[in-house]
Amino acid sequence: VGSTVYGQDNVIDEVVWVVGDEAILKSEVEEARMSALYEGRKFDRDPYCVIPEEIAVQKLYLHQAALDSIEVSESEVIQRVDYMTNMYIANIGSREKMEEYFNKTSSQIRETLRENAREGLKVQKMQQKLVGEIKITPAEVRRYFKDLPQDSIPYIPTQVEVQIITQQPKVPLEEIEDVKRRLREYTDRVNKGESFSMLARLYSEDRGSAMRGGEIEFSGRGMLDPAYANVAFNLQDPSKVSKIVESEYGFHIIQLIEK
Repeated sequence: VGSTVYGQDNVIDEVVWVVGDEAILKSEVEEARMSALYEGRKFDRDPYCVIPEEIAVQKLYLHQAALDSIEVSESEVIQRVDYMTNMYIANIGSREKMEEYFNKTSSQIRETLRENAREGLKVQKMQQKLVGEIKITPAEVRRYFKDLPQDSIPYIPTQVEVQIITQQPKVPLEEIEDVKRRLREYTDRVNKGESFSMLARLYSEDRGSAMRGGEIEFSGRGMLDPAYANVAFNLQDPSKVSKIVESEYGFHIIQLIEK
């Protein structure tokens, strides 16, 4: 469904989709697209098709959350806004640069983030509620696959989900040694209890994965750099950090999330 809002013969905004009683505006799609570009996200399909779909799904979650009377506290919202603001500042470089990037004051940015945070927390709680209602035990899963004919079970190559911190050194040897020193320091900090995800957000030079806490979604071996894949697929303990890995993209340390 598409419609347009006019004012003095100028297009102010455009409704691109409608979900129930909720309209998805072109400005929402464009804002989400710009945020995705900043995060380094790549789209397999036209983002103007993908993003409205994602917003529609989120609005469906929010609609169900309203029906189920799911609420979030003000302290939860403030905590999420503080986290997102600090992440922007860390990634962009300073509060002033953040204001320049978004062309808004810090208070205006926080006000925008406040509603995003409230909706995001409601969606998260709704998802957790739905998943929590699924009652399938590991024994039931094993029994299901045991009863399947062998030729009906597809072969799925081993995949891993990992998170990384990437540093891209310049050519001089002293720069390389400095990068390795910093990566060893990050490893020590993780071993002492600090969050790998937070360190990745603060220090990784791969800004795309850094915005996700260094997380790289489940990937087959052939999708990764060979040197990187060789280490990632041999990780067994999620509490351990890998040795320093050199790939064509730079130097990395890797932590296993799930296999």
